[in-house]
Amino acid sequence: MFSKLICTAVIFVLAGRALASNFNVSVNKHLYLASQILAFDPTPVTSQCNANCSVLQTALSQCKPDDTACFCANSTATLLQACEECLFQKLVAANARADQRAGSNQVLAGWTANCAASNLTIVPIGLSPADLGASWDGPFVSVFPTALGWGVAVMGGLLGVSLIYLLCDM
Repeated sequence: MFSKLICTAVIFVLAGRALASNFNVSVNKHLYLASQILAFDPTPVTSQCNANCSVLQTALSQCKPDDTACFCANSTATLLQACEECLFQKLVAANARADQRAGSNQVLAGWTANCAASNLTIVPIGLSPADLGASWDGPFVSVFPTALGWGVAVMGGLLGVSLIYLLCDM
Protein backbone atom coordinates (compact mmCIF):
# COMPACT_ATOMS: atom_id res chain seq x y z
CA MET A 1 0.00 0.00 0.00
CA PHE A 2 2.73 2.44 1.02
CA SER A 3 4.86 1.74 -2.08
CA LYS A 4 1.87 2.40 -4.38
CA LEU A 5 1.34 5.74 -2.67
CA ILE A 6 5.00 6.71 -3.17
CA CYS A 7 4.93 5.67 -6.83
CA THR A 8 1.76 7.67 -7.42
CA ALA A 9 3.22 10.73 -5.69
CA VAL A 10 6.41 10.51 -7.76
CA ILE A 11 4.41 10.24 -10.99
CA PHE A 12 2.33 13.30 -10.10
CA VAL A 13 5.41 15.31 -9.15
CA LEU A 14 7.21 14.42 -12.37
CA ALA A 15 4.11 15.10 -14.46
CA GLY A 16 3.70 18.47 -12.80
CA ARG A 17 7.35 19.26 -13.54
CA ALA A 18 6.98 18.27 -17.18
CA LEU A 19 3.82 20.31 -17.69
CA ALA A 20 5.17 23.42 -16.00
CA SER A 21 6.97 25.12 -18.85
CA ASN A 22 8.73 28.42 -18.69
CA PHE A 23 9.83 30.40 -21.70
CA ASN A 24 13.60 29.98 -21.93
CA VAL A 25 16.45 30.62 -24.34
CA SER A 26 19.61 28.55 -24.75
CA VAL A 27 22.86 30.51 -25.28
CA ASN A 28 26.21 28.70 -25.44
CA LYS A 29 24.96 25.67 -23.49
CA HIS A 30 23.37 27.90 -20.82
CA LEU A 31 19.62 27.94 -20.40
CA TYR A 32 18.20 31.34 -19.47
CA LEU A 33 14.64 32.14 -18.53
CA ALA A 34 13.13 35.09 -20.37
CA SER A 35 13.46 37.18 -17.22
CA GLN A 36 17.22 36.46 -17.16
CA ILE A 37 17.96 37.62 -20.71
CA LEU A 38 18.78 41.15 -19.56
CA ALA A 39 20.03 40.18 -16.10
CA PHE A 40 23.72 40.73 -16.81
CA ASP A 41 26.05 43.15 -15.07
CA PRO A 42 25.83 46.52 -16.82
CA THR A 43 28.99 48.08 -18.19
CA PRO A 44 29.48 51.67 -19.36
CA VAL A 45 28.98 50.41 -22.91
CA THR A 46 25.78 48.44 -22.26
CA SER A 47 24.39 51.24 -20.08
CA GLN A 48 24.06 53.35 -23.23
CA CYS A 49 21.15 51.12 -24.27
CA ASN A 50 19.07 51.53 -21.12
CA ALA A 51 16.34 53.36 -23.01
CA ASN A 52 15.75 50.46 -25.42
CA CYS A 53 16.30 47.66 -22.93
CA SER A 54 14.21 49.08 -20.08
CA VAL A 55 11.15 49.06 -22.35
CA LEU A 56 11.86 45.40 -23.13
CA GLN A 57 12.36 44.60 -19.45
CA THR A 58 8.98 46.14 -18.66
CA ALA A 59 7.31 44.12 -21.42
CA LEU A 60 8.96 40.89 -20.22
CA SER A 61 7.93 41.50 -16.62
CA GLN A 62 4.28 41.81 -17.69
CA CYS A 63 4.32 38.30 -19.22
CA LYS A 64 3.62 35.31 -17.00
CA PRO A 65 6.49 32.76 -16.98
CA ASP A 66 4.45 30.17 -18.88
CA ASP A 67 2.68 32.59 -21.26
CA THR A 68 4.48 31.78 -24.51
CA ALA A 69 2.00 33.83 -26.55
CA CYS A 70 3.00 36.94 -24.61
CA PHE A 71 6.72 36.31 -25.12
CA CYS A 72 6.18 35.52 -28.80
CA ALA A 73 4.08 38.57 -29.54
CA ASN A 74 5.48 40.63 -32.41
CA SER A 75 5.71 43.67 -30.14
CA THR A 76 7.92 41.78 -27.66
CA ALA A 77 10.09 40.37 -30.44
CA THR A 78 10.53 43.83 -31.95
CA LEU A 79 11.55 45.24 -28.56
CA LEU A 80 14.03 42.39 -28.09
CA GLN A 81 15.46 43.05 -31.56
CA ALA A 82 15.87 46.78 -30.81
CA CYS A 83 17.58 46.13 -27.47
CA GLU A 84 19.98 43.50 -28.80
CA GLU A 85 20.75 45.60 -31.89
CA CYS A 86 21.58 48.61 -29.72
CA LEU A 87 23.81 46.49 -27.46
CA PHE A 88 25.53 44.97 -30.49
CA GLN A 89 26.21 48.34 -32.12
CA LYS A 90 27.54 49.90 -28.89
CA LEU A 91 29.81 46.92 -28.16
CA VAL A 92 31.20 46.96 -31.70
CA ALA A 93 31.76 50.71 -31.62
CA ALA A 94 33.63 50.44 -28.30
CA ASN A 95 35.46 47.25 -29.35
CA ALA A 96 34.48 45.79 -25.98
CA ARG A 97 33.46 42.44 -24.57
CA ALA A 98 30.39 41.92 -22.46
CA ASP A 99 28.13 39.15 -21.24
CA GLN A 100 27.21 36.54 -23.86
CA ARG A 101 23.59 37.72 -23.74
CA ALA A 102 24.44 41.33 -24.64
CA GLY A 103 24.10 42.00 -28.34
CA SER A 104 23.80 38.31 -29.06
CA ASN A 105 22.38 36.82 -32.22
CA GLN A 106 22.09 33.53 -30.31
CA VAL A 107 19.53 35.09 -27.98
CA LEU A 108 17.46 36.18 -30.95
CA ALA A 109 17.79 32.79 -32.66
CA GLY A 110 16.89 30.94 -29.45
CA TRP A 111 13.90 33.22 -28.94
CA THR A 112 12.66 32.55 -32.48
CA ALA A 113 13.25 28.80 -32.11
CA ASN A 114 11.32 28.66 -28.84
CA CYS A 115 8.40 30.48 -30.43
CA ALA A 116 8.52 28.16 -33.44
CA ALA A 117 8.53 25.13 -31.13
CA SER A 118 5.26 26.43 -29.68
CA ASN A 119 3.82 26.84 -33.20
CA LEU A 120 3.84 30.63 -32.91
CA THR A 121 5.30 32.73 -35.70
CA ILE A 122 6.95 36.06 -35.04
CA VAL A 123 8.57 38.67 -37.22
CA PRO A 124 12.06 37.49 -38.22
CA ILE A 125 14.60 38.82 -35.75
CA GLY A 126 18.38 38.79 -36.03
CA LEU A 127 21.40 41.05 -35.93
CA SER A 128 22.79 42.46 -39.14
CA PRO A 129 26.55 43.06 -39.31
CA ALA A 130 26.05 45.25 -42.39
CA ASP A 131 26.86 48.56 -40.69
CA LEU A 132 29.86 47.69 -38.55
CA GLY A 133 31.84 50.69 -39.74
CA ALA A 134 35.10 50.97 -41.60
CA SER A 135 37.23 51.19 -38.46
CA TRP A 136 36.10 47.86 -37.01
CA ASP A 137 38.72 45.13 -37.40
CA GLY A 138 37.33 42.50 -35.07
CA PRO A 139 36.46 42.22 -31.41
CA PHE A 140 40.05 42.14 -30.16
CA VAL A 141 43.44 42.77 -31.70
CA SER A 142 45.96 40.18 -30.65
CA VAL A 143 49.49 41.54 -30.82
CA PHE A 144 52.45 39.26 -30.25
CA PRO A 145 55.23 41.19 -28.42
CA THR A 146 58.42 41.50 -30.46
CA ALA A 147 60.78 40.66 -27.58
CA LEU A 148 58.86 37.50 -26.72
CA GLY A 149 58.81 36.51 -30.38
CA TRP A 150 62.59 36.86 -30.63
CA GLY A 151 63.03 34.91 -27.39
CA VAL A 152 60.89 32.03 -28.67
CA ALA A 153 62.67 32.02 -32.04
CA VAL A 154 66.16 31.99 -30.48
CA MET A 155 65.21 29.28 -27.97
CA GLY A 156 63.66 27.17 -30.73
CA GLY A 157 66.78 27.63 -32.85
CA LEU A 158 69.08 26.60 -29.99
CA LEU A 159 66.98 23.55 -29.20
CA GLY A 160 66.87 22.60 -32.88
CA VAL A 161 70.62 22.95 -33.35
CA SER A 162 71.24 21.02 -30.12
CA LEU A 163 68.98 18.20 -31.28
CA ILE A 164 70.72 18.00 -34.63
CA TYR A 165 74.11 17.95 -32.88
CA LEU A 166 72.96 15.10 -30.60
CA LEU A 167 71.64 13.07 -33.54
CA CYS A 168 74.81 13.59 -35.58
CA ASP A 169 77.08 12.73 -32.67
CA MET A 170 75.48 9.31 -32.00
